[in-house]
Amino acid sequence: MLRTISTYILYLLFFIVISSCASQKKILQNAQNAFENGEYFAALEFYERLLENEKSRAGQAQYHYIIAECYRLTNNPRRAEVFYRRVINTRRSREKMLYFWYGHVLLQNGKISDALAAFETYKQQNPNDSRVNNAILSCSLAVVWKDNPTRYDVELIRAINSRDHDFAPAYASGDFSTIYFTSSRPRANENPKVNPITGTNYTDIYEIRNDRRGRWTDAILISDTVLQSSFDIGTPAFNASRTEIYFTRCDQEFAKNFGCGIFHAQLRAGGWSDLKRLEIVPDSISIGHPSLSADGLTLYFAARMEGGYGGSDIWKVTRESSTSSWGRPENLGSEINTPGDELFPYIREDGTLFFSSDYHPGMGGLDIFRAVKNNVGEWIISNMQYPINSHQDDFGIVFQGSKEIGLFSSNRLRGQDNIFSFELPELQILAQGKMIDASTNRPLAEGEVTLIGSDGTIQTTQTRIDGSYQFRLQQYTDYIIVGSYEGFLRNKVQLTTNNVSDNITFERNLELITINKPIEIPNIFYESGQWTLNDDSKKALAVLLKLLEDNPNITIELGAHTDMIGDEQANMILSRRRAQAIVDYLKEHNYDPQRFVAKGYGESQPVVITEETAKLDTAFVVGISLTPEFIRTLPAETQELANQINRRTEIRILSTNYIPRPEYFFRNRNSMSASR
Repeated sequence: MLRTISTYILYLLFFIVISSCASQKKILQNAQNAFENGEYFAALEFYERLLENEKSRAGQAQYHYIIAECYRLTNNPRRAEVFYRRVINTRRSREKMLYFWYGHVLLQNGKISDALAAFETYKQQNPNDSRVNNAILSCSLAVVWKDNPTRYDVELIRAINSRDHDFAPAYASGDFSTIYFTSSRPRANENPKVNPITGTNYTDIYEIRNDRRGRWTDAILISDTVLQSSFDIGTPAFNASRTEIYFTRCDQEFAKNFGCGIFHAQLRAGGWSDLKRLEIVPDSISIGHPSLSADGLTLYFAARMEGGYGGSDIWKVTRESSTSSWGRPENLGSEINTPGDELFPYIREDGTLFFSSDYHPGMGGLDIFRAVKNNVGEWIISNMQYPINSHQDDFGIVFQGSKEIGLFSSNRLRGQDNIFSFELPELQILAQGKMIDASTNRPLAEGEVTLIGSDGTIQTTQTRIDGSYQFRLQQYTDYIIVGSYEGFLRNKVQLTTNNVSDNITFERNLELITINKPIEIPNIFYESGQWTLNDDSKKALAVLLKLLEDNPNITIELGAHTDMIGDEQANMILSRRRAQAIVDYLKEHNYDPQRFVAKGYGESQPVVITEETAKLDTAFVVGISLTPEFIRTLPAETQELANQINRRTEIRILSTNYIPRPEYFFRNRNSMSASR
């Protein structure tokens, strides 16, 4: 009897083991089928069940890796990071892409230094894989762009978003007050159906409006049956008049994926009708994310198909007229498309293309890029940077016509897709300064300041009581600011806003030279007892050259002064030679010598202490002349300073009615032509 019971138990255990093995094989088969079919959420459940019963370390590492992949492909980088780390900790995995995808999710999770270390490890193991170079660059760019954000203001639109995924907005009215968007929120009074690919509810197209007071209505499901499906439907796009809609619809069956197609409907009698699937690719190919050009003749979309560059690419089809058939798909080329995924194209009215990519250098996940064609038809790609982009997925951007205002999608908050608004505030470019008497540094009130722009604009203002002025400037413009005041020579300054990309204020003072007083030319130096101009002195004379160009009708006296050291007659000769050296320098620059008089004053005209000069030393008294007698009463260090002040070169305006020679007009005309 005992033997019979023992035999029975052995048979029972045998059948349990056999049954268990058969069950595990079935689960494994279901897991593999689901994964191969792209149903990563469904596959995840199967693989987690298999992991529970796996005893070997090698088998566990294998399941940890495939589970990490499922989490990554269902856009859950936080859980993916956990399982990739478990694989690494076992030190048993030979998966080639392990450290690459581990670095990828670390970057998405904002762990930049850890991501960089993972990418460096992958590069050591796979030095010929070019993808890793972009990934390493992305780690550096993410830090720089986060620390130096662009001027875009980004804000979560709480009225649109729900607890579920909301993304891919589109403006459904010409005044941009009506928005269609995609959402996985469950339909009212219906049990939600979960997508085995993503693990979220199937998506629908919703509508929301913004009234004149800026208040949002409640979001509602589009009631037209042509815009409804039992499976995923969304990413709407419109023609310019909002009378046609293009959108993506995906059909599925268990263990089958029929793919996604682009559908088209027309607005008739207030509702959408005439639903058609665009026959632009074979039915076996999945496409989506439509965007229509302003003229309605070019349709951009994303697809994985033969002729691409690896992952999903941006393609386009064209037609001759709005009633013509679409032509053959054309890939946008390697400037746009990469071995990674390029998705969600959006074409603006001016032909600028926006799209999202996980391969071009970015901040992590999908980044939004701008593409503009240059003069030879090549696409120039630029990242929209932070705060438009983040470490997570950023995609589905749309604009309000030509304005730098619009919407985009991002899962930067808790990994959930939300819709954000963005706006680029008006660029604040200012030019301001003061009009100053160059001889006294005092402000000149009620002076005239004129702004002349290369775009043809001319503005004139008067200086305030403190001599200040201000103008608002435009981007990509060259400007001349001219200051005028009675009894003074005009002065002008130049600036350009061609390279300006952020708020900036140009500080430009206008120092005007009085006609009635001599003005010192600063920084004119000579060797002791010499009159030859050195290189520093020649650079300082640029101020004088500019004065002559700005005021072609003046003649001037160039007066050189020495200190009290040395023979008085010798100082007179030396100062005359120094003044003549400046005149000779001006001749070399093709200025008419009839405009200049060289005068040497030696030590005969010492400086009279002004308020500015008095600030240099407490021994200086306003109104006192720096004569030899006064200087000898000063301390030794102050004596040297006084002598230095007396050694100077000054200009005095002699007349303002000189008629320039023809060469001046030719030179000025050529200069203006070169600046254009």
